[in-house]
Amino acid sequence: MRLERKIAYALAKELKDITQEAKLEALAVLTATGDRIAFYAGDKKANSTELSAIGAALVAAARLALERLNFSPINDVMVRGKNGFLILKSIGDFHLVGGTSDIEEFKNAIAVLSNHAPKIADILSYVQIEEDEMPLE
Repeated sequence: MRLERKIAYALAKELKDITQEAKLEALAVLTATGDRIAFYAGDKKANSTELSAIGAALVAAARLALERLNFSPINDVMVRGKNGFLILKSIGDFHLVGGTSDIEEFKNAIAVLSNHAPKIADILSYVQIEEDEMPLE
């Protein structure tokens, strides 16, 4: 997905602020359907297209489970692996994704992503999503 220059610049600034506040090894912004808007994985060998699709699927599955249990709306999805942690923050039609291998940094990342989510949601509110990119409700 291509962004207008002004939106891309504002988003880049906000993502840079996140990386300065939290030591994330991966950071991405995705649409609900898995289209990549921004993606960074440091020295990790990661396929951005594949991880974007997986991130969107994780959020969609979590959203459905929360709806079935009347725990909606979704805020975050947290995934803990043997060697790292992933947080997916829902921001409307978009998702903010961060990953780290450090548990203390993971705790900080939750707070940092939560603090920046409203600003990113505001920036992305100007992005037009094509109808065929909208998630099924």
